[in-house]
Amino acid sequence: MILEHRPRTIRIGSVELSWPARAPRSEPALNGTQMGDIDWYHTIDLGEGTVTPGFVDHRAQVQNYGLPSSLAGKRCLDVATFDGFWAFEMEKRGAAEVIGIDVNSLADCDYPRNFKSEYLSAQPRTVKGLGFAYARRALRSRVQRRILSVYDLSPETVGTFDFVFMSDLLLHLREPLRALEAIWSVTGGEAIIADAYDPALEATDEPGAIRFIGVLDGYSGLHWWLPTPSALRALLTIARFEDIEEISRFELQTRSRAVPKVVLRARHEARDMA
Repeated sequence: MILEHRPRTIRIGSVELSWPARAPRSEPALNGTQMGDIDWYHTIDLGEGTVTPGFVDHRAQVQNYGLPSSLAGKRCLDVATFDGFWAFEMEKRGAAEVIGIDVNSLADCDYPRNFKSEYLSAQPRTVKGLGFAYARRALRSRVQRRILSVYDLSPETVGTFDFVFMSDLLLHLREPLRALEAIWSVTGGEAIIADAYDPALEATDEPGAIRFIGVLDGYSGLHWWLPTPSALRALLTIARFEDIEEISRFELQTRSRAVPKVVLRARHEARDMA
């Protein structure tokens, strides 16, 4: 069931922000939820001719992300799983265990802290996680979804993973380096980090440049930053990842526009963990 309430709105300078309040910290019950009731972010083939109407369709560009062809026997993590497209893709590749993490609601995203009371007092519009639950049931998947911020990843909270995947999250985080440090702490092998980048900023030849954006979207809160690929590589280096290599650059077509993406592969061997 989708909960529809009037969102709370405030203005910060010329930026208008609207959001739902914090939803109960439990997995949503599907009950009689139909596919059309869900605001899908991912386009997922559920089989038997059923495809979810997602905001973004990764299916034709999966090869651009450099996932290993086989993840047999691997313990895998999908950071910011949303509807679970990448988590289910890892399962298809034979992963022994896949965990997808995400925050509970838009209210748990990285909004400006000084407006915390305003957005937490608003009413919820949607129950986050319905898409994942619906797809998991349709696919008869064993993938697990846990309510957890990327900032709270640690060996104590989730253990360590042979393969970690994160896409389109860093631009939504006020502290991208802190997030990468947390991901490093749970990586015991390979990590794939994919995110949007700013081609215009890269054309300035300023190494390591990052642009502040400050734009709201309806799926993940605020867009904070757009880095150059060199800045993303530098962040991974500072987070202590090794063997960093660029896999690809391409344009991801969303329902509204094309987004330039860069994909990096990095490693952190388990023997290096403190």
